[in-house]
Amino acid sequence: MAYYLLHNNQPSAKRLIAHVPELTRYVASNRVTDRDVLLRWGAVDESDPVQGAVLNSKDAIARVASRAQMAKFLRRVGVRVAARTNREGMPASFGRQYRIPLFDFEPLGCFRSDSGVNWTQTRISRIHASFDEISLDADNQTKRATYLATRTMHALGLDFGLVSIGVSDKGLLQVLDVSATPILEGRLLELYRDAITRFVEREEQARRGGTTNLVLGTDVEVMLRNAQGKMVLASNYFPRRGRIGCDDRSVNFDGKRLPLMELRPAPDSHPNGLILNLRATMREASEKINRANVEWRAGSMPFRPYCTGGHIHFSGVPLSSRLVKALDHYVGLPLMAVEDRTRAGWRRPKYGFLGDVRRKDYGGFEYRTPASFVCSQTATVAAYHLAHMVALHYRDLPLFDLYSTQTQVAFYNGQLQTLRPLILRNIEALRMHSAYAQYREYVEPLFAMVEAGQTWDETRDVRREWDVPLVRTTPAKRRLRKVR
Repeated sequence: MAYYLLHNNQPSAKRLIAHVPELTRYVASNRVTDRDVLLRWGAVDESDPVQGAVLNSKDAIARVASRAQMAKFLRRVGVRVAARTNREGMPASFGRQYRIPLFDFEPLGCFRSDSGVNWTQTRISRIHASFDEISLDADNQTKRATYLATRTMHALGLDFGLVSIGVSDKGLLQVLDVSATPILEGRLLELYRDAITRFVEREEQARRGGTTNLVLGTDVEVMLRNAQGKMVLASNYFPRRGRIGCDDRSVNFDGKRLPLMELRPAPDSHPNGLILNLRATMREASEKINRANVEWRAGSMPFRPYCTGGHIHFSGVPLSSRLVKALDHYVGLPLMAVEDRTRAGWRRPKYGFLGDVRRKDYGGFEYRTPASFVCSQTATVAAYHLAHMVALHYRDLPLFDLYSTQTQVAFYNGQLQTLRPLILRNIEALRMHSAYAQYREYVEPLFAMVEAGQTWDETRDVRREWDVPLVRTTPAKRRLRKVR
């Protein structure tokens, strides 16, 4: 297995090769095998090789060549980008700025400055001396800046680079610039050296067939509806925390009236175990509510403006850029294809954007792109099995350029006809994989829906979809049924 660096003799690229012994200079595509990895350092005429994995594809690098075009693109997919001038036509200024280097979906560090260093004249590719390194979790604003940087990098289809963020007078975080070729010297060189070394070690371990202790978990959001079609607060029945709890979003941000119920079943190493745990959690929640006329609604947005999501948790598998891209391709897209298009359009791109991932305290992460798929048993069963297959075999699955302007805009606007060829191609790639046989019976019903152009029904009571009893069954009623 080889690790190539394709570059144009930039000093930073030369320093990387000097500091990472596993990296060698790329020579020709005919030397790249399906086991190799190519890292592109900036714009080079050479095409991406047909075989092997590529970090920072040629198309992705082209998206950041012009800041104006990059800004236009990011705004179309829901990322806030700063204008170069303010309303008076004067150069925009930001008293606080962040510089966040990333590699393989991992923020490597965070640098912050309150000196108001100018940024409007040239592209940002280095960390100025006025910036101090701070902890990635120094405060909530730093965490939000890191999250925005990760989202920005993924939206552009990049696997590594430097994201610069400014904080407005009102506290809004805005992307200032993105560089796919940051100037590597001093601390930044150390960070990238260590990140690439970790990446190589992880890939080598995977190629040796290292044991993967994959565990899947989930939290799915549901809303409650009374017989008059009005929203019922989940906080009428459940606390915030626990196996059945409430999402933190509240009515008018009062912090008290919580409309979203969250089902948080115990995790399991097998998708079917997770589904059994989810079903048991549903039954427990139904017994607690014990109202036949209080329906459960899921999907994208049962009540405006409250969005509902189906979050899939992973532990035992390292988070990586290629894994997140594979989840977008092979989990996010098929589920998007069977959504209610109108309601999904209300939800995105603010919620459920491509690559919507959060790291968790237990050491794993959650994939948050799908809507709350529990409105369909077919979609739910397929979602967990697809997630399991992708987490174990993502290195074998082909990735296409899902992050072009046309494709992403189609995703957020629900333009399925634009995406359909890519989705069907992904389905065939899964069917051709050697491991597909063990997942076939669980995911083929979803693929049949996709191929037939069917969508799930978000107006159906989730309890009826899952055959969950609508009210609690008392011991006396159970004895009566036995007598009959």
